[in-house]
Amino acid sequence: MGRMSVLWMCVGLAIFWGCTPKRPVVLPGPWAGSTPTVQAPSTPAPASSTPSAPSASIKEKTLPETPQVPPSGTPAAKPPKEPSPQYLASVQLVHEGDRALAKGDPDGALGFYEQAVQVDAYNGSAFLGLAKVWLQKNAPKRSLEFAKKAEILLTNQPKELRETYLLQSFLYEMLNEPELAKTYKQKAQRLL
Repeated sequence: MGRMSVLWMCVGLAIFWGCTPKRPVVLPGPWAGSTPTVQAPSTPAPASSTPSAPSASIKEKTLPETPQVPPSGTPAAKPPKEPSPQYLASVQLVHEGDRALAKGDPDGALGFYEQAVQVDAYNGSAFLGLAKVWLQKNAPKRSLEFAKKAEILLTNQPKELRETYLLQSFLYEMLNEPELAKTYKQKAQRLL
């Protein structure tokens, strides 16, 4: 036998004999609210073994009560939610952007809509405004990107969602995709 094979055999035996438990491993019983019991080993430990550490007992902690879920069909009482200052600031910036866009200043409107998104990234109206600005700047692909984001964020606002669908329909027509244009026009008609 070569030195390497003898070395590997010694390592293997050391791992096997050194890693086996000297006493049987005891797993706790079912967790039915009782403290697990420890069984005595079936064979006594050899005299040459090291003394074992005192066994630690497992103690149960009481968990805080979870709120009761109302039965299905019963609406849960929700406290009135006040809009955050970020949301209010973002809405104000969108109004300023709308005014600038109505005056024919897409660059000024772009600044307001971008600030609105920075203040509140969940303001779908700001993304819709960005889509309108990029349409006026003759960038239909970029406009469509913002319209898709607005569609996701405006799912609970039917009026603005309808406007977003109509804008997407128009953009798909510009991009020579008539099937998608027709699909979005139908989505807008369903929201009447």
